[in-house]
Amino acid sequence: MKILFGIDTWGLVGGTERYATVVVPALAANGHEVSVLCRHEPEPGFLSEHIQSVIHEPALGEAGLSRAQARDLARRVEELAPDVIYLQALRNIDALDALVGVAPLVRYVHDHTLFCPGLNKYHENGDLCTSPMGSACLDYYYLKQGCICFKQIQHGNRVTEPLKIIRDRMHEIEATAKSSHVLTNSFYMRDELLRVGFAPEKTSVLYYFTQSGTDAQPKGELPEATEAFLAQSGAPLIFTPARLTLPDKGVDFLLTTLASLQGEFRAIIAGSGPVEEYLRQKAIDDGLADRVHFTGWLGSPGMETLYSLADVVVCPSVWNEPFGLIGIEAYCHEKPVVAFGVGGIPEWLDDGETGYLIERKNTGAMAEAIDRLIADPELARKFGQAGRDKRDREFGYDRHMETLEHLLLTAAGA
Repeated sequence: MKILFGIDTWGLVGGTERYATVVVPALAANGHEVSVLCRHEPEPGFLSEHIQSVIHEPALGEAGLSRAQARDLARRVEELAPDVIYLQALRNIDALDALVGVAPLVRYVHDHTLFCPGLNKYHENGDLCTSPMGSACLDYYYLKQGCICFKQIQHGNRVTEPLKIIRDRMHEIEATAKSSHVLTNSFYMRDELLRVGFAPEKTSVLYYFTQSGTDAQPKGELPEATEAFLAQSGAPLIFTPARLTLPDKGVDFLLTTLASLQGEFRAIIAGSGPVEEYLRQKAIDDGLADRVHFTGWLGSPGMETLYSLADVVVCPSVWNEPFGLIGIEAYCHEKPVVAFGVGGIPEWLDDGETGYLIERKNTGAMAEAIDRLIADPELARKFGQAGRDKRDREFGYDRHMETLEHLLLTAAGA
């Protein structure tokens, strides 16, 4: 089968690209011919041994295509003669229409951007959005504070711009609905798709996965400053990998939680982002300077090392995480997880069995749960083993690839 793999960036940038580094070689190993369609300049040599060719089309980043651009894109794709297109991200409605006209298309919806003009279902006042896209979005925009990424202060023309954004999202949903099948990463996300009109029979959950065994990714060296921090104390280690953005990832709530812990601990926060300096200062202001360490950005090998050293993994996200990959990565290392019960997280975190689900923003309850696990290493080991068992049953690489390949073959009519 010939597969065209559509993605914004053909190179190692973030989670979607990490997904590609596993899925594309697996499809190629199973005898499929894989080519790539991308918007950004492809990284030279990236997975080149696993792909047939790359179509680089910068116009995919624009709001639409001219008729000539749409015809040219269709022609270039037709020359590859794909049996199916597996699309990860594409916001260009004209391009979607052109691609659907060439070959059956399967789209994987990774986040909220398809059905949320504010991008993350999060109101400016800190509440989670529970309404489907439509009139409720305009109600919040005009009559209330708006959403984090959809509010009046962001627009020069506060009449036409929000209406255009909503209209474009609706058009993208209509274009995506022409796909042979739409996949997403949790039942929470599937419910959101159904609420904006997707057909249940054309919509499925395909859970993320981790590769088999704790040795799936090699461990790696840590920055000198991180090694020095670890050498200072043998206290239990709390680990949080997070993009340092607010309010979604909730690292400010994590710091408030850590400041109220009763037991001895040390904590490492791995990641980078625009609010890193603010969070570093908050750690100092909260009296955590000698117990909390920020690593900055780390590659996968360094992250694997920290997962292996951790006693407890904490996911403090306060937005509706579409899935929350942290959890099953922790389970690979048999680590218990403490997290707020938002979005898709309750689908992988069993409260009182693989860790603790905490009411959103309840830092007191989160602190109690972490203290409980730190004080009882046997309980932490029990939860970690249960998490590993759950990962093996529900979030394995083989299960994901078998389901994906079946769906692609079905869409292609094979």
